[in-house]
Amino acid sequence: MNDHVLRTSLLDLLHVLGEARRGVLLAGGYGLYLKQLHMAQAGHRTLIPVEMWPAPRATQDLDLLLSAEIVADVRFMGAVRAGLDQLGYTVVAGSEYLQFARTVAGAQTIKIDLLTAQLDMLQDIASIKADSRRARPVAEDRAQLHAHPTDGALALDESPLEIEIAGTITNGESSFARVRIPHPFTYLLMKLTAYRDRRNDARKDLGRHHALDVFRIVAMLTEDESNQVRQYIARFTDNTQVRSCVGLVRSDFAHATAPALLAMREHPLWQNDPQMDVFIEVINELLS
Repeated sequence: MNDHVLRTSLLDLLHVLGEARRGVLLAGGYGLYLKQLHMAQAGHRTLIPVEMWPAPRATQDLDLLLSAEIVADVRFMGAVRAGLDQLGYTVVAGSEYLQFARTVAGAQTIKIDLLTAQLDMLQDIASIKADSRRARPVAEDRAQLHAHPTDGALALDESPLEIEIAGTITNGESSFARVRIPHPFTYLLMKLTAYRDRRNDARKDLGRHHALDVFRIVAMLTEDESNQVRQYIARFTDNTQVRSCVGLVRSDFAHATAPALLAMREHPLWQNDPQMDVFIEVINELLS
């Protein structure tokens, strides 16, 4: 799906959310796509030069990460659901109140996935009811809106990247909005766990997209971000998902013929063999 359709849909949603947008982050493939465009234009010095990054890749989904603060707040969850309703999104059957979709630009379908923090980060919050599938406010007057607890989604509200995007909303008016993108630590953990969960699934392309996105996240790291990732890893060293990701890097990202590296090379956007050694060294050092 092209950038224009996704950008318009994102701007539509941010436009109607108003104050509620403050607890919403954009993740998934499109969040990484927008970050890559921003980093390339900003000219930051990164671990791997911009000309060696894989081509930006957008999907047909918008993955929205709702902070625990938003999920706990009946008023804000109600505002998000009202915004989705106003824009004509309907519930996806089988994923009630977690996924919403609408048809745009003739016959294209935009799907919104609502995600939130890792389950163990939610279970001690008295105003949230959460299990492995969904999280929602405890309050009886809550809106019909849930968010999926997401492995690796740690430190959601800490040091996100804020970028400004411009485009048009559906009625043709020009629109500008600031979009919050998760910190590379959060993004890296989420993409590693997504690869872990898909690496043996042929229906999901054996995790190739997620493996390449792991490379993309590491390639775009600045020196400051690399240091911050190390600090986060040390802070969460006893967390089950962090430990799982450390083990995954050791088994699947340790050398040029490890499973994740082979999966990357099978991706049609792969072009980075000259930078492979740098990537292997850094990801293993970061998650040592």
